[in-house]
Amino acid sequence: MRTINQESDSFYDLLSSIPKTELHLHIEGAIPLETLYSFMKKRDRDAFITSIDDVKSRFVYTDFEHFIETWIWKNTFITDEQDFELIAYEVLKQLHQQNVQYVEAFYSPGDFSGQGLSVSGITENLLEGIRRARIDFRICCQLIMDIVRGDGVDVGMQRMEEVTPYLGKGVIGIGLGGNEQKFPAQEYAPVYREAKKRGFRLTAHAGEAAGADSIWASINTLQVERIGHGTRAYEDPHLVTYLRESQIPLEMCVVSNVKTGVISSCEDHPINTYFNEGLLVTVNSDDPTMFNTSITEEYALLTRYLHFSFQDLESISINGIKASFLPENEKKRLLKKFKAEWKKIHVIYEGRIEKG
Repeated sequence: MRTINQESDSFYDLLSSIPKTELHLHIEGAIPLETLYSFMKKRDRDAFITSIDDVKSRFVYTDFEHFIETWIWKNTFITDEQDFELIAYEVLKQLHQQNVQYVEAFYSPGDFSGQGLSVSGITENLLEGIRRARIDFRICCQLIMDIVRGDGVDVGMQRMEEVTPYLGKGVIGIGLGGNEQKFPAQEYAPVYREAKKRGFRLTAHAGEAAGADSIWASINTLQVERIGHGTRAYEDPHLVTYLRESQIPLEMCVVSNVKTGVISSCEDHPINTYFNEGLLVTVNSDDPTMFNTSITEEYALLTRYLHFSFQDLESISINGIKASFLPENEKKRLLKKFKAEWKKIHVIYEGRIEKG
């Protein structure tokens, strides 16, 4: 029996057909290049951007700080609240083409306050784009509002107040993004306490640009239900044990960590170790446009560089449902659907192995 060529187009197509979730996706970092370029040409603010290739060339980073600077630059071309309806629709269309069926997407409305855009206006337009995508593509998406580190607790509280009317109507949770090293998680404990009282589900970026202490702070002080990234948990063996025993999910993003210099290479990423040790890990694409990746590519590199078997990929796929903020009845429904699709995929995969 021969093994299938994992570099072949047919294998990549098979990976694309895997039923998937996305639990760590920043919608502003996932805007398809064509859509983003159309915004740039419409605003015509950067004389050096004359093609999509010029946009791609800007999405190369020296470190995490440089990535944040590029993120801010990219956001200046989004100047109308109505842009977000198109953004949501086009992002979900692209995910649908990779058989992503459920999404919990971060959005950062505070990043656009300088353009005079409101939390409510951005939220309503995103929800309309999500509604249209669900009709056209049967993909489900709920939003997690990202409270940006550095804007301060008072601003974070105000933005949570503004998004509260949408809780349960397309908004499901809050997150904490931005500069993890400069602005520790514990500063935002008052926001998270109030958010929990109101019924928001809780996650936070931790263990990406900062170490294990940042993850502990998110767990103990913010009382999060999931960890965004969690890459550097290995720095504290006690933390790894706790994550395994508690089954707090990790929203892992391999390419993102390599592109921002958190990890030196795909081969060195700890996701394989965490997975083998029984931690509840999920695979996500973070900012796929800005990192020149996709959720399918993330699955591909698990097999290419980190020795994940096809059966392991099924476990990763199912982990996305387990780690989601869906109610239990919805998890069971989606799990049944994923299992049925995986049965068909395994038949195709085994057939291709036999053929070589």
